[in-house]
Amino acid sequence: MEAGMIPFRKMKAMALPLTLIFLLVGAVLVGGALYVVENMFSTSSHVVSDSQLYNAAQSGIEQGKMAILENRKDLDRVEREYEGNLDKIRAIKKDSQFPLDEDLQEMPIDGLPGVEVTVDILDCNYRLEGLSFSPNQPGKEELSQAQREALPPRVPFIDGSGGGEVDDSQFLYGYSNVIDPNRNISPGGGRLSGHHYVIRSTATAAKGTGKEKVLSIETMVVVTHD
Repeated sequence: MEAGMIPFRKMKAMALPLTLIFLLVGAVLVGGALYVVENMFSTSSHVVSDSQLYNAAQSGIEQGKMAILENRKDLDRVEREYEGNLDKIRAIKKDSQFPLDEDLQEMPIDGLPGVEVTVDILDCNYRLEGLSFSPNQPGKEELSQAQREALPPRVPFIDGSGGGEVDDSQFLYGYSNVIDPNRNISPGGGRLSGHHYVIRSTATAAKGTGKEKVLSIETMVVVTHD
């Protein structure tokens, strides 16, 4: 046997360990590739899902605008009283007990199975009844955090106790994505004539399952006086 040559039997014995090493390296590479692809697919799915929910919610906003536009001359503009839930401050027509958003609840969306939209049209001209934004108000209960988040801005601006005269110099109005009425924004341009409403649209996917997703957007609409 020439010097430096590996015996044939030793070469056969080395083949199995080398094969196992190649298989292990290949499995690691394939596993890594699958992990990357799965992450990319998951990220893409989330982006698509969020976009679908946003588009669905935006369609609800447009339907809310249509409801206000079609009924703008018949809207009840009397100051409302908030008593702890949103029902008393929903936009309504004069001499009607039914809110404008009555037919805009849990609406299915064409082309998006499993997605539904609920629209709330809220009147911003309201006062608190038996409630207060500030603690320790005699005879009044402080609003909970959930109530603060659900309420639309108040226009005209009324002090946090829920009473008193309107201060025209502090005529404030806000814009959204759920706004606490204590965080109204002044545009610096003086008083804006009209009646203010907040349209809130909530899109829900896979409702009632462990994979439920919810997205809510809102906008303020000002109906000018005729």
